[in-house]
Amino acid sequence: MIAIGTYIKIQRMKQKMTLGELSEGIVSLSYLSKIENQKTEPHEDILKKLCNRLCITKDQHQDEEIGRLCENWYELLDESNDRQEMEEAYREIQELMDTNYSNHFIMFEIHTIKYFLLIHRTDLAADKIRHLRESAGTFSIEEQYFWNLFNGRYSFFVQNYYHSMYQYKKAEKITESYRLSERIEADLKYYMSMTHSKLRNSLEAIEYAGEALKLYMEQYNFLCCARAHNILGICYCHIKLYEKAIKNFTLGLQLAETIHDKIIIQTIHQNLGYLYASKGDSTKAIAYYKKVLNNPGVPASNKLEVTTLLVREYYHANYYDEAEEYINYGLKQFYDMEDKQPYIVYKYILRSYHYLLEEKFSYFEQLLIDHLLPLLKRQKDYGNYILYSELLAKHYENISNYKNAAQYYREASQTYKHIAHL
Repeated sequence: MIAIGTYIKIQRMKQKMTLGELSEGIVSLSYLSKIENQKTEPHEDILKKLCNRLCITKDQHQDEEIGRLCENWYELLDESNDRQEMEEAYREIQELMDTNYSNHFIMFEIHTIKYFLLIHRTDLAADKIRHLRESAGTFSIEEQYFWNLFNGRYSFFVQNYYHSMYQYKKAEKITESYRLSERIEADLKYYMSMTHSKLRNSLEAIEYAGEALKLYMEQYNFLCCARAHNILGICYCHIKLYEKAIKNFTLGLQLAETIHDKIIIQTIHQNLGYLYASKGDSTKAIAYYKKVLNNPGVPASNKLEVTTLLVREYYHANYYDEAEEYINYGLKQFYDMEDKQPYIVYKYILRSYHYLLEEKFSYFEQLLIDHLLPLLKRQKDYGNYILYSELLAKHYENISNYKNAAQYYREASQTYKHIAHL
């Protein structure tokens, strides 16, 4: 059962109503505060008056229908599912929630965090987290699990990987004494493997991805198996076990092609491009990157990221005309975006190679020193920080500025040692 005080408080805040506006003529302001903070239980007549003021009714039959709709919606909350279908289901439930007292209210509110992340509205996810945080102490054990899980997902989306792992560990702790479904526990292990991978904790990521894969295999969940193989491929690539990486990417690709999931197919193609780039095989790297770009269903943000990788590969393989062509293509993708701020790092990278090709070396140095390297450090993107520190160092070495070359080689080395000890 939902804590009635928590329900009243969240509904009041959603309707932008003050304590005074809700309590006026019904109870004292201090008494309403006690109700909302679980310090007293309201009498039935008071509860009815508060719900009437909030334009909420209590109907057991409606609550059962809301529960059924919620369960169906939770199953839809996956990036592989149709966004319009998710949105329509959300609106239907939200309309019912706005006018009906429901025991499913808190769980629905918590799941909207995941929903907002799936539709790329991190601002709405942040607002939802802020509104729910004050009431988190009243959540049931199962609600606490999903609260921690989706807080972790939000932190992952905004690249705060340490906080993401902290939230996942709290969720994992709950599973030690509270049994959830194997699918739910497998998802947690998969999310933890992704976060360990971002933190370059490759061995931990491999362990969690392997555990998730085993559970997904028992459920015959081919999509999630493909995703787990993809993470394993990334991690083996990080530790330069390329044959194991290729094996996992290949298995993931076979599963994704079997179920015709375009998202995971393009993701694995991109990661195979990265793998061959790491091995120094530019021909294969370029071929896989272009497979992604030639897919008409690829989102603009993914195209921008892959274009940046393609430019880097063309440049280092001395295909300068092709590099310039894709620089222009990538910058057009960037300037056509409505929300540019999350992707500004790609603009900086593309501009960096443009200045190198145009031999505008002072612009190149200024861009890396003042903008690109500080941004990568703030984002804790240590892999790219190392790569572009070395690019700057090599540039200084080529123009015989050995003092600055030594400084940025040292920066790259120290960062590499840092991530090795994380």
